[in-house]
Amino acid sequence: MQRVDLLLNSMPHSTTSTLSSNQEHLVIGDLHGCIDELKQLLVQNGFIIDAEGLIQTTTESENRTIILLGDFIDKGSHEKLAETIEFLYHNYHYMNRSQKRLYLVLGNHEKMIYRYVTNDPRLEITPEKLEEKRKYYNTATLLESDSDLRAKFLELYDQTYIWLHYRHSDQFSVMLTHAPCPVKHLGESDEDSIKKMVKCASRSKNRGLKLDDLLSYIHQEAEDTQHYHIFGHLSQPNIRQYKNKICIDTSAIYGDDLSAVLIKGNTLSFHSTPFQHKQPAATQEYNVLFDF
Repeated sequence: MQRVDLLLNSMPHSTTSTLSSNQEHLVIGDLHGCIDELKQLLVQNGFIIDAEGLIQTTTESENRTIILLGDFIDKGSHEKLAETIEFLYHNYHYMNRSQKRLYLVLGNHEKMIYRYVTNDPRLEITPEKLEEKRKYYNTATLLESDSDLRAKFLELYDQTYIWLHYRHSDQFSVMLTHAPCPVKHLGESDEDSIKKMVKCASRSKNRGLKLDDLLSYIHQEAEDTQHYHIFGHLSQPNIRQYKNKICIDTSAIYGDDLSAVLIKGNTLSFHSTPFQHKQPAATQEYNVLFDF
């Protein structure tokens, strides 16, 4: 497994981040505590959630893994965030008891919450930063008051991948990261590449600038090939694709859909489930990707 402790700036473990081409892989976009939508999306894709909250397979899903593409926490209600962490914790151990079936990719929100709950001395404590913590990183206060849930989150954090790679053939492959990044950083283990695969340039700090201008490398480096780069992070109104670049963060916590892509052999298929209104939706103004 390729893991990294970004707080200590250590390098990833020198083990594989390669997905088996003999399995199907259900890759799910930014969750942000939308646990009810996650369960529904899993059921739509051949899984069963049993009475104990454990994920069971069927004949449809028996050869299928589940991959969360980062940011499974923050922005949701404390109740739903706690439920999400508990669900992932128990299913991570259950599904991976004999072989790897559930993968977690590191998102920028997991990274920041890790820094908060481990008391990173480099974090600034200012009124502005405290307001940012309240607004964008509300899992921190939840974990600060619940040591058991904090321990479970930290265990999940330790199991995250920076990137995952699927190769079916010389003509078809998929790279998975939480954030979009320039091609030169994909799959690299240097500190700068790791940071860019987890978080790209901030939209909130560049308000008024079109996303296609802020992150111009995405469409500039896009190619008409089947070597795909699939990412989340950018909270879009729908799945956005330009050539081989695909964003599957479809803003579930903002009241839209939770989306996924199923990798099966040399094909991709897209699946979504709507927001179920079991918690308040967050608000945002969309900055649309590939808006040309």
